[in-house]
Amino acid sequence: MLNSSTITIETEIGEQEIYISPFLLQSEEPPNLKSGTIEKLYFYKDLNDDAYKATLALEPMRHQFKTDDYILNLGQNFENYYLGSFHIDFKNRRCRQWEGKPNMLTEQDVKNLGENLFNPNVKSRQFTLFTPTRPSDFNTGRLKYKI
Repeated sequence: MLNSSTITIETEIGEQEIYISPFLLQSEEPPNLKSGTIEKLYFYKDLNDDAYKATLALEPMRHQFKTDDYILNLGQNFENYYLGSFHIDFKNRRCRQWEGKPNMLTEQDVKNLGENLFNPNVKSRQFTLFTPTRPSDFNTGRLKYKI
């Protein structure tokens, strides 16, 4: 479970909600949490798109988890939603060195994202990225050894 937030910024194509993660969601490597310091933030858009909603509708789980407060990891390819990343200096409230996918955000959009990242007045909301364990994920086979 990962608690994070979104910010809503004005882009050249209109207002967009950008999801913020301290971890690269599409990475197969587990994040290194030893230092306790976040040095980079990763940005995504449209995690709650129509394809996600259609998959979510088929999932047998409580409706309280089928809200905008949660993004359920149901095997999505997060690379499809990835925008890019900034190196972050929380102490000085600065970001630098945008590394992003081409044609996802314009140069002005990236500048606007960086300027609004530490703006307390920007429209934002909290969400939780949650990986449920579905019944099909359990191994219910018989034990093959004697106890």
